[in-house]
Amino acid sequence: MKTVLLVVVWTVLLVIAGGVALHLWLEMEDVRLGFHGWLALGLGVGLSLLLGVGLMMLVFYSSRRGYDDAVRPDPDEGDEGKRRDDAQR
Repeated sequence: MKTVLLVVVWTVLLVIAGGVALHLWLEMEDVRLGFHGWLALGLGVGLSLLLGVGLMMLVFYSSRRGYDDAVRPDPDEGDEGKRRDDAQR
């Protein structure tokens, strides 16, 4: 029940934010975008989405392949392992 309520609240907030954005967009009647404005807007949105999707793909790829495991400290090692590593350097 808690999850359903959370989804409903976030959906309502998203709809409200979209409604405010649409209202503000339609209120800007004096602003006209030419070809270059639409081109810049499209490229900006497209490249931002492409960058976001690409970075998230890299995060999931590195997590699934175990590349992040080597960075995590071993909880069983404790302070003795740290002192041993420091002594070897």
